[in-house]
Amino acid sequence: MGHFLEYLLFELAGFVLRLFPLHIVQRIGASAGEFVGVRLGYRRAITMDNLRNAFPEWSEKELNLVLCGSYRSIGTALFEVLYLPRLSIQDVNKVCRVVNPELIKETCARGQGALMLTAHFGNWELLAEAFYTSTNIPLYIIMKPQSNKFVDKKINGWRTKFGNRVVSMDSVREMLRLLREKNAVGIVADQTAAKESISVPFFGREVPTYEGPAMFCLKTGAPLLMGFAVRCDDGTYEARFFEVPTKDLQEYSRDNIIELTRRHVAITERVIREHPEQWMWMHKRWKHVPSRINSNISTPQL
Repeated sequence: MGHFLEYLLFELAGFVLRLFPLHIVQRIGASAGEFVGVRLGYRRAITMDNLRNAFPEWSEKELNLVLCGSYRSIGTALFEVLYLPRLSIQDVNKVCRVVNPELIKETCARGQGALMLTAHFGNWELLAEAFYTSTNIPLYIIMKPQSNKFVDKKINGWRTKFGNRVVSMDSVREMLRLLREKNAVGIVADQTAAKESISVPFFGREVPTYEGPAMFCLKTGAPLLMGFAVRCDDGTYEARFFEVPTKDLQEYSRDNIIELTRRHVAITERVIREHPEQWMWMHKRWKHVPSRINSNISTPQL
């Protein structure tokens, strides 16, 4: 019963928001994100700790600006997801412009499939939609099911409205099958991995990282793409894709898995450093590694 009431509220919120133009919804989302993170303090201490560790040379004022921007960015992205049902293919291509769709087409044309990685950066959901709308190539999105099955079904319906497909992240065998059948598969790959996972550098610390993406590529021979949708000042996104070099890593080995993981994590860090306010800093990405700062420093009030 509780999940059904949550679903009704979810539907009501989406219905109301879709009565407004997108730029108004984006402003509402940004304000809501700032209110939850900065005023209510949701995961604020974690966010500030992550930022202090990542940018120890920055002033408290600079860190607070990124903290506030990160909450505004996440709020904007979540409200944009609620707006997805109102967007057409043409709307998606206007809101999220893919700068180099030819790279996707050329990569997939090799006949080896492709694994596309991204992060909780900008709007990763719009990026997945733009992958298809700019190339007409379906993307199999690997996702973690929502705890509310009604909301989960609704969101997955939005994700697949143009041509993409969804696959549960629990099905490793299915991911391998899709890549071996030369499909394009997408994963959001910046979350916390188990303590015993391989560790690679990320913002100055060796952090446990999922090795699945590197394993999938080396096992199947699929090229590894990375894509990020950067939010612009006018509320639109500029999406760009990169291919991670793998020609020197043909052998499936532990060393090559570590090296390929190091390479794709380095690209993610580079993009985040360029636009730090657009990444989800409130996630416990470094919970298995020691802090670089004095843990006695308190979080300042804004």
